[in-house]
Amino acid sequence: MTIPSWIEEFIRQIQVELVAMSQENVTDVLDRKSQAIIVELANKPPELPHGNSKQYELLAYLMSVSERTILGNLKATGPQDLHLPHELFQLASMYTSLLDTLVHMNSASSQDEATYKTAIARLDRAIILTGGDRYADLLEDIIKCIQDTYLPLETPQSSSAEAGLDEAGSMGTEPPRLLPLSSIPIPAINAPSLSSFQREHSAHPFIVKSYASEWPALTSHPWRSLEYLRGVGGRGRVVPVEVGGDYRASGWTQTLMDWEAFLDDIFTPADSAKSKLYLAQHSLLRQFPALRRDMEIPDYVYAELDPPNNWSTYRPPMNDEQLVINAWLGPQQTMSPAHFDPYFNCFVQVVGRKIVWIAQPSVADFMHASGANIKNTSQVDVFADKPNAMRDWPEFVERVVPHAMSVVLEPGDLLFLPPGWWHAMRSEELSFSVSFWF
Repeated sequence: MTIPSWIEEFIRQIQVELVAMSQENVTDVLDRKSQAIIVELANKPPELPHGNSKQYELLAYLMSVSERTILGNLKATGPQDLHLPHELFQLASMYTSLLDTLVHMNSASSQDEATYKTAIARLDRAIILTGGDRYADLLEDIIKCIQDTYLPLETPQSSSAEAGLDEAGSMGTEPPRLLPLSSIPIPAINAPSLSSFQREHSAHPFIVKSYASEWPALTSHPWRSLEYLRGVGGRGRVVPVEVGGDYRASGWTQTLMDWEAFLDDIFTPADSAKSKLYLAQHSLLRQFPALRRDMEIPDYVYAELDPPNNWSTYRPPMNDEQLVINAWLGPQQTMSPAHFDPYFNCFVQVVGRKIVWIAQPSVADFMHASGANIKNTSQVDVFADKPNAMRDWPEFVERVVPHAMSVVLEPGDLLFLPPGWWHAMRSEELSFSVSFWF
């Protein structure tokens, strides 16, 4: 049995990168054994492996050491240079998944289909854990080749849940226009020019109605379509999902879940007996690059704004772009409790409607932050009725509610928030949103 040319070429590319890495002193970050393994793998010609091949043992060690280094540095204070463990984890994950593909490529059994899905899930985990970084394109190319060769998309089936969404991506029911624990609507303005935004509008929240109405995500590549989203990822992909309705609750957890299974769950009518699933604050557009081509980054994120007067500690994100793009996808009633973020935010609603509650940073003393582990999150249910809130949080009702604002975001609307503003969001139906932190 010969090695397919596409696998051989991918392994050759990985070995070229390992050769370059072997010339660095990785012991400053990893250990001497890792250095020796990198040198061995860089100079070892590709071979047809078997299930207990030594290559697996070496690669497993590299993945374990680099992952431990990455997770350990997440707890460190201050910026950390993680390029080496990130790149090593990606390279070892790709090499291992290609070896798995070689071992099982001549069988058509269902067990081997599961092996190909495991190989893709390993690559997704590398993207999720490291952000893709330098090898994002190579990771995506390998995933695509495994899918095209061994896991082609099956014939789409009709979905009654999808048919329940109208052309605007809404279920048709009308949510409240103003929440009981708010007093003022968030102001809506015409889309300001970049200079006008910098001069006049960057200090306070506003919405721009229908800002993204011409995005492909709302027109030619509709994110409200179950089949389109299924095809964007393809088979075998996994995504990080929150399980449970509220991250403050004791039963809340996170897990990696099959993309198709997640979509099937959230496009199915709500079942109160099931745990609510929510893909929240995840760089899905980096994991699935086709989605990034379906939208446009708002010009406002390039405004290079000074720290606001009421949030002098503001610093932009520390990545190269100074921009973090996150996706938020979940069924009706998925909720983010009242909290604040340290960045400016352009939040675009793409599918469904979402009701938003906001309050200025100066009310922090009356928001009853949850405790040491989540100091930026309030214990108050800002979606509650006023009598219940008055009973449980009288000071909040007296000092915050008179100044709090709310709005219902429709598909295509953009919400701008400066850093430090308290905000909570609840989906009124199946909802897909994108946030741009800058």
